Amino acid sequence: MALRRTSIRKLYREGLQQVFGCGDNQIDKDLLRSLKKDIHIAGNGPGGWVCSEGVLEIYCESGIPNASDIHDFSWEAKEFGFDPADAVSYNTDKWCKVDDYVNLALKALGFHERVHHEPFNGAVVGVYWC
Repeated sequence: MALRRTSIRKLYREGLQQVFGCGDNQIDKDLLRSLKKDIHIAGNGPGGWVCSEGVLEIYCESGIPNASDIHDFSWEAKEFGFDPADAVSYNTDKWCKVDDYVNLALKALGFHERVHHEPFNGAVVGVYWC
C-alpha cells in the first residue's frame, strides 16, 4: 500500500487538533474550521508557497497557530505569583509535537516515510519528506 499525501493531511489535521485544541468544539471552532480549509496538498495551495515536491501547504492565517510565534506570559506569571520560567510557550515546540504525532502514526501504520514541518513565514508552514 502506497502512502498518499491525503493520508498525511488527515494525520496533520488530527495532530494539530490534539496539540493546539482544548477538546471543546465550541472553543476550538476556529481551529476546526481552519483544519478543514487551510491544509492543502503541496503545489495546490492558493498561495503556491510549497513546490509540488513538498507534501503539504498549511496556511496559518485564520485559526491554525503558526510555527514561529512565541507567547511570553512571564510578566503576568510574576504578577500572579507563578514561576516565570514556565510562562513562555514556543509554537515551534508544539509543531515538533505534531510532527512526532504524525510520524508515530505513520510508523504504527507500517510506513517507513517520515515528514517534518518548515515555516516559510508567519503565515505558511510547509511539510516535507525527511
